[in-house]
Amino acid sequence: IFFSRRSEIMFLGDGFTTFVTTILLVAGGYSTYKSIDGSDSDKKHWLTFWMMYGVIQFAEFFLNYMLYWMPFYNELKLGLYVYLAFFDGATKVYELVGKQGFKKAEEGIAQLHEKGMQNEQYKMLSERIESITNKKTN
Repeated sequence: IFFSRRSEIMFLGDGFTTFVTTILLVAGGYSTYKSIDGSDSDKKHWLTFWMMYGVIQFAEFFLNYMLYWMPFYNELKLGLYVYLAFFDGATKVYELVGKQGFKKAEEGIAQLHEKGMQNEQYKMLSERIESITNKKTN
């Protein structure tokens, strides 16, 4: 049965895709919890999955209005989450595009940070955050 929301065509419906996405995220959270005492490859997999999930959520925040109109968007997103979580897709996507993107972002952030350090308030806040962060890691 097809459900229609404006011009969006959905095969499964909002409720079902939301339910399955919730189950997927709970399973991912549990698997992440189990990987803490597991192997390094499990830790890397789930850390990469959550990083890719965060990137998707961030991008969706800005692109939601356009994506809302895309036919089968929720189903495609659900399929992407399954691929990222259970078919080693997170690692593959990260190696293909994520690593380069994060490297460029890191360089841009470093440049902004250098400029910000010229501002006294920014410098004071940055030093305070660094002191708090160093206390938690030591």
